[in-house]
Amino acid sequence: MIGASRDASGQWFPPDFTYSPQTGSTLQITISSLDPPWVPPFGAPALADLARPVTRGLRQTPAPLALMRTKGRLDPGAEADRTLPALPPGDYRFLVHTFDVAAPTLMAIEPARGQLLVLLPESNAWIPLESATGQGPAAGRSEASGGTANGWPALAPGPKNGRGWRMEAVTGSHVATLYLPTAGGLAAVTPTLVGLSYAVEYFGRGPALGGPVAWAGEVWLPVLGKLGVVHLVGKPPGAAEPVILKTGAVAPEHGFEAPVFDAHHVIWPSEQGQLVVHLDPNGKHKTEWIAWPEGLAPAFSLGCPYLSLEGTFWQACWKSPSASLEYVEMGKSRPERAAIDVPRFGTGHISYAQARRIAGDPWREPGPGVDAASAELVVPLLESELERAVVGLRIEAPQGLVALLASEEKQRATLQLQAEDRIDRPFGTLEVARPWLASVFVYDAHLWVHHPELPQALGWKLFD
Repeated sequence: MIGASRDASGQWFPPDFTYSPQTGSTLQITISSLDPPWVPPFGAPALADLARPVTRGLRQTPAPLALMRTKGRLDPGAEADRTLPALPPGDYRFLVHTFDVAAPTLMAIEPARGQLLVLLPESNAWIPLESATGQGPAAGRSEASGGTANGWPALAPGPKNGRGWRMEAVTGSHVATLYLPTAGGLAAVTPTLVGLSYAVEYFGRGPALGGPVAWAGEVWLPVLGKLGVVHLVGKPPGAAEPVILKTGAVAPEHGFEAPVFDAHHVIWPSEQGQLVVHLDPNGKHKTEWIAWPEGLAPAFSLGCPYLSLEGTFWQACWKSPSASLEYVEMGKSRPERAAIDVPRFGTGHISYAQARRIAGDPWREPGPGVDAASAELVVPLLESELERAVVGLRIEAPQGLVALLASEEKQRATLQLQAEDRIDRPFGTLEVARPWLASVFVYDAHLWVHHPELPQALGWKLFD
């Protein structure tokens, strides 16, 4: 509750209570932690103004990442400082927001099942939120209008391409609206934690083909339209009616990967090409379909696109028949291209050639570091915009990065934090299949790592 107090046992009482009616002890005034919102998958901030120009969509967060120097910190075999309660099996994304309460609250989102759970710190338990309507997206509503009716569980499941999943969170007065991609279109979800419930409304008839972006005053989402083409649904804030852009582009077989966007345009990449939306000189939305250059296929498994200092996005691509790699400028029908010698795994600004870190253009030669003949690789998970600190996995991979990413075997991976002008900080170990599927998030001044095969999320203390 907003402004609520609690006694020594942790029981909550309304704001006008000064003493516990059970024990007579003075109640403790709750103080919100300083945790800022964390919007998955990579810790983007929540938005208050949809018209504010931003550059987003990379594996980057504005949150600082600096581990406390506690005993055993440099030992990768050391236990985590904390663990969270176990969740039901699933592939979760983690959101931190105050919603309609006083303190930042952790929410676990399971897109495949349409589940929302919140962590109640006092009971140390995950509690599912229930739909206020108990209904899913309407089967007979108009293409643009919102609605709820029978057809799905209260929150429809997300798209099958997990790499393309993302969401937006828009902050209001003691409320947050979550925009999620679902099989029912764009879901606008308003959680009410006091009542452990949520309301949901759907926009855009047809399943989501990718993740939503807040851009140019609306939240935009590609959905499957009639005759198998892509439609873009744009939802302005508040009660304003959504708009539909019919692109004419054929829907990609496996949907879109995670979009990248700045103040000028949005790019949803796919295996077949790129769907681009921008504003013309009159402020009207225009869409364009751009195929990849002939003979090139995007290498989405190698992380997210690179954002150059000039402000352009670049996608790593395989070149056939030589199986070599090139970076290709995105969003342009005649792109520039740059060849590279070995695969790079990138987060947006930082990339790694094997275990050697590259800051800036990934086609540059990597700096000094691990011997190029070493079997060690670094797979980066998340990059902080402060000090370019990167949380990553250091893995022995004698067969190389491509073979590693294709493997279903369990891998032993050392978690590490690496930043400019700081020594590498190993701080934990994972032994799971496909450890790069781990989710990393910040909550309660801890850096947390969760993997679908782990029973609990593991946490390490950060500097306040």
